[in-house]
Amino acid sequence: MGVVKMRRLATLLTALVVVLLWVGLVWAAEGEGGEQHVSFMMEAFRVINFVIFAFLLYKFVGQPVKNYFKERVHTIELALKEAREARDEAQKRMQEYSAKLKNAEVELKDMLYQAERERDDQMRRIREETERMVERIKEQAEAAANLEVKKARMELQREAADLAVGMAEGLLKENFTDEDQKRLLSEYTTKIKGVH
Repeated sequence: MGVVKMRRLATLLTALVVVLLWVGLVWAAEGEGGEQHVSFMMEAFRVINFVIFAFLLYKFVGQPVKNYFKERVHTIELALKEAREARDEAQKRMQEYSAKLKNAEVELKDMLYQAERERDDQMRRIREETERMVERIKEQAEAAANLEVKKARMELQREAADLAVGMAEGLLKENFTDEDQKRLLSEYTTKIKGVH
């Protein structure tokens, strides 16, 4: 026997037991007086009417009500299944996003570390380049200063030579006589003749 047939049988037996109990109560009450006989028949008629009404209600309305409840149970089961699936999917996505967030945090830390290293390297290179430029500028300034000093010395020497020549000319003009000129000329010519 199937589960449905067992339930029907249990329902039928329960109804039968209720009817028999009712009939027993009515008979017990009938023993007290004859008027009760009419009331027993009325009560039995009512019970039979109720059983017929319940049977008809079960026969015509029972199947749609069963179908409604079956569909309702099926709908609730589907909704629960979808809710579980949605919960599982949400947990899966949350785990994925959590992993991505952790990875993003690690990547961000790595990027910050790389940026700091690059910044430090850039600062070191700039410092070294600045020091080289300062050294070159110092060397160029020193070379330019040395060149200017040489120019100034040469200019001073030239001016000193010009002054010395000018002073010598002045002295010669003042102190050099015609006799000195003749004597120098003759000494010079003697030297030239001796060389040839």
